[in-house]
Amino acid sequence: MPDSQDVLVLSKRSVGGVRHVAELLKALGKRPVLVSENHDDRNRDACDAHVVVDWDGAAPDQAPAAIDAAGVVPTGVVNLVDPLVQWQARIARHYGLPGGEAAREVLVSKARVRAEMRRLGLSSLWFDSGPAGSYRTEAVPAYPVIVKPSVDSGSSRLVRRADTGEQLREHLRDISRHAGPDFEVIVEEHIGGVEISVDGPVIDGDFRGLFYVEKRGRDEERNHDTGVLLSPLLDSRVRAGAESMVRKISALCTDLGLARGWLHVEARVREDGTAELIEINPRVAGGMHPAAITRTCGIDSVEAMILMALGEEDLEHLRTAVRNDEVIGLVNVEPRQKGAVTDATPLEQMKKIPGVVDGYLWDDFQVTSLDNENFFAAFLISGDSESAVRTAADRVHTEFSFKVV
Repeated sequence: MPDSQDVLVLSKRSVGGVRHVAELLKALGKRPVLVSENHDDRNRDACDAHVVVDWDGAAPDQAPAAIDAAGVVPTGVVNLVDPLVQWQARIARHYGLPGGEAAREVLVSKARVRAEMRRLGLSSLWFDSGPAGSYRTEAVPAYPVIVKPSVDSGSSRLVRRADTGEQLREHLRDISRHAGPDFEVIVEEHIGGVEISVDGPVIDGDFRGLFYVEKRGRDEERNHDTGVLLSPLLDSRVRAGAESMVRKISALCTDLGLARGWLHVEARVREDGTAELIEINPRVAGGMHPAAITRTCGIDSVEAMILMALGEEDLEHLRTAVRNDEVIGLVNVEPRQKGAVTDATPLEQMKKIPGVVDGYLWDDFQVTSLDNENFFAAFLISGDSESAVRTAADRVHTEFSFKVV
């Protein structure tokens, strides 16, 4: 292979942590190349080159032609965007790079993951899938159910709960209007209980759960992760359910042949302690998760994912890293109406609140749709107990203000 330092950074809808990823790649002596659908992508100035690919109009196998035409010689493919996982795998496979496993193309489809979990005896959850515009609601045996994108997902985009057949039909009509009648959705049994997430690396097919979160006070109506995300898991029942889910994901990864990667897994632990998968994201979590993982586990999860994409990961570090005992909380903030966000409380002022140790505030944020999470601000909180963290989270919600015009 030529002596190239080009590393592709995939992005859609201007998301994918492009600026942070580009900064890390440059620190490693690499040349970040943005690959996105928008000629005027607002992140293109953060990278050394820009390749435009029509994610919605082209096929994954067509991407290498655009990359080659730009004179780019990839040595890695970095992707933090769920809808582009198939593209990532196909591009990596085309160039013989890490991350090209066919297993990734299974993980990108919620319907295929459900089918594999059922085949392996790891789940008995009812589900069905099909085009939003022609889905037959008569197939649903009981309510409530969740309807959501099977593939083109991310940030809780177009996720809806239906308690009746008429409500499901209304949601399907709405999704069809937004995404088209052929848009693939999955309809699945609603899972009761406590929602959790688990982040960690896959090493030789074994999923290492490093960073566990319990989602308290989330917006169940919109399925958004507001409220406060608490870590570690302090309830023994929830912790046992989470650990059983890690074992299930390891079994799935081993069966599919996924040897390396980083996963963000979302699940629910029922009252009886059993755990059921919500979804698997073959990427690091967004928001304040990377900062929280670095603080508690000593691993820069974004850098780890980049090194995996380059085949340069530190396996010993990934195998031996452990989480410390610090109690932390993550608080996400989003508007509830469309428009431009203005007059937000300055980040430095928020960091003066006792317990707030980090955060971000996205300047010039525009809310163009309410069909996904619009977390333009988030905060990382630390305390000596769950009570202290919850008190600090309440102060964040009270003292942070903004306008939408």
